[in-house]
Amino acid sequence: MSKSIKTILAGLAGATIMASSAYAGGFSRGTADTDILYEDGGFVSRSSVTFVSPTQDVTLFGGASTGNVLGSYVIPNFAMKLQATDSVACAGTYTTPFGADSDYTGTTFGFDSDSNITTMQSFSAHELGLTCSYGMDVGKGRVSLIGGVFMQHLDYEQFVGGGLALFELSDTGYGFRVGGAYEIPEIALRAQLMYRSAVDVSADGTFGIIGGPILNPGAVGFAKFPQSVELKVQSGIAPGWLVYGAVTWTDWSVFDVLTYQASVPGLDRTLNFFWEDGWTVNLGIAHQFNEEVAGTVSVTWDKGVGTGHDLQGSDRWTLAAGGSYKPNDMVEFRAGLGVTFFGATSQDFTSNFLGTPIAAPGFKTAEAGNAIGGSISAKIKF
Repeated sequence: MSKSIKTILAGLAGATIMASSAYAGGFSRGTADTDILYEDGGFVSRSSVTFVSPTQDVTLFGGASTGNVLGSYVIPNFAMKLQATDSVACAGTYTTPFGADSDYTGTTFGFDSDSNITTMQSFSAHELGLTCSYGMDVGKGRVSLIGGVFMQHLDYEQFVGGGLALFELSDTGYGFRVGGAYEIPEIALRAQLMYRSAVDVSADGTFGIIGGPILNPGAVGFAKFPQSVELKVQSGIAPGWLVYGAVTWTDWSVFDVLTYQASVPGLDRTLNFFWEDGWTVNLGIAHQFNEEVAGTVSVTWDKGVGTGHDLQGSDRWTLAAGGSYKPNDMVEFRAGLGVTFFGATSQDFTSNFLGTPIAAPGFKTAEAGNAIGGSISAKIKF
């Protein structure tokens, strides 16, 4: 298998995984592009953008329908790699690993934000990271040790009280990633195991009336974003053909309750999630048509994490396809498209004003929804 073909096929695996995982379980969105560490060249940069448009119709008790409650979003992704020596390479990365955009304000009542239905929620987490690898030849292959740190900044908005009041919170936290990989370049074989640490959130900001006074300039919120472990494997199987796959475990069970403290009597709140751990499995195949053009298809299964306190309970299946065009050794363009289907689910719990979960069968039901995600990227190296 020629060097150029191996490079294009390996890159395509990442392109379709990016498009297919853009609407994963929990609040997962983008993944830092640390795969750029494996690219040839002293300097390599890759930029991409993924657009996702999900839809889900919600039916309340009594048969009232909210229409689509999910908002579209964009996932930026940037990576730049420098090869310091034959053994050492470092990459700077940027992406948005977590986010949410939902709107239930048309069905609100009272100040009950605890049920996860009576609010408009919008947040994004921005990750800046630095990851380095140290590689050494071992027999026919090469072993790489990988490690790095990242900074995660959170901007959060939560409307309560029928959209009359607003929490605005922000926080900056830090974490690390560590892993290892084994490669046999002659057959485009690579197996990588990567761990990403959890990040504690202790956000602060304000709580106030929309268009009115700030009731508390010292509002705070507490939660934890999960740790995760990902195994990715790829290998050439015939001239011009490559198979790849990935399995990711995400510790969403730590995201049980999101606590707000407004320091206003009667308005401190919890949002109840009580999620289970998430699993995502991706399988795909890529083919090189000629020295410039390659294509790939993949399928992804994502386990629902909900336990009845919200609408994250259904599994999701994604079909994705991607392509690559490499006009010369220094420039490459990629594009991917994924379509996600998720089944019907329901919320079986709400909360009283003290934040205590109470059974409410049929309180909220979501019909089967879908999401369409598309990504484009460009790579430059020398």
